[in-house]
Amino acid sequence: MLRRHLKIFGATIVIRVLSFAFGLVLAAVAAQAQTTRQIAGDVMLLERIALPFGTSFMVDLVDADDVSVAENRQSVGDTQSPFAFTLSAPTDRPLILRAGLHVPGGQFWLTEPYAIPPGTEDIVLPLLRAIATPPMGFASLLECGGQYVEVGFLPEELRLRFNEQVLTLVPRPAASGAYYEQADNPATSAHLKDASAILRIDGAELAECRFIAASEELASGVWNLTQIDGTAALFPSRTELVFFSDGRMSATVGCNRLIGGFQRHGGILTFGRIASTMMACSEPTMAQEQRFARALERVDGFRLSPENGRLTLTAGGEPVIDARRQ
Repeated sequence: MLRRHLKIFGATIVIRVLSFAFGLVLAAVAAQAQTTRQIAGDVMLLERIALPFGTSFMVDLVDADDVSVAENRQSVGDTQSPFAFTLSAPTDRPLILRAGLHVPGGQFWLTEPYAIPPGTEDIVLPLLRAIATPPMGFASLLECGGQYVEVGFLPEELRLRFNEQVLTLVPRPAASGAYYEQADNPATSAHLKDASAILRIDGAELAECRFIAASEELASGVWNLTQIDGTAALFPSRTELVFFSDGRMSATVGCNRLIGGFQRHGGILTFGRIASTMMACSEPTMAQEQRFARALERVDGFRLSPENGRLTLTAGGEPVIDARRQ
């Protein structure tokens, strides 16, 4: 009888231990499930046009430091808007979403930066509109009383993008910081001081603005190419890729000099038309230059690893160009 009771008692303990362990597993799964949520939406163009083959649809989420945390890339050539997307996003921090479309070497459309507060509920965003956007170079974000304004520095110009408009300002003398005005409307201005700014639009001052930190690693120094579209680069130490904060880029992959422009908005990166010198080069070098130029046309994003000095340019989420800091 005692042995029987011991067996029953032992079986009860085993069941309780298994139940406890199963409960821990369920709790862990629930905790993991709450660390991400789904953010979905649609993006439309005002123009009713069929986009050409090779057009990229890009959605990017950044955190409060303007660092990309999630992305969605689709090829949408020969189709019309709206374009649907879904992202798996972290729940524990405020996020900013942008979406855009890029025709290789051509037009670029971009939505306004959209703020998403922390939370665990899935979100379906209202319909987002993508507006034709001129070059803005290495665009940074200003937060002005809950409103986001993108700032892009170009040679001899500053561009502000907000409320579905892009304003171009030119530099003016300033006692401190940097001061810009609209050439034909001095009532619209931007006074930049360190990490803050004062913006006036037609004389009305926006709430105090502060710059959201943006990684300057992309536009800092020279990158040597190590891989181009799945092929190891020839003589990497002789290659160069340089991004300038005013939206210009320069590159050489062993012979000719290539120059052009780029746009960076969060984790979105696109290139415009690329010009080249016309030097005679060896056949392998010429083939590498052509492969590099074709890859740049497809680029729609980038990933940085500052700790090991690595840069990856991506197309559709896949690596197409790898580089290391010189």
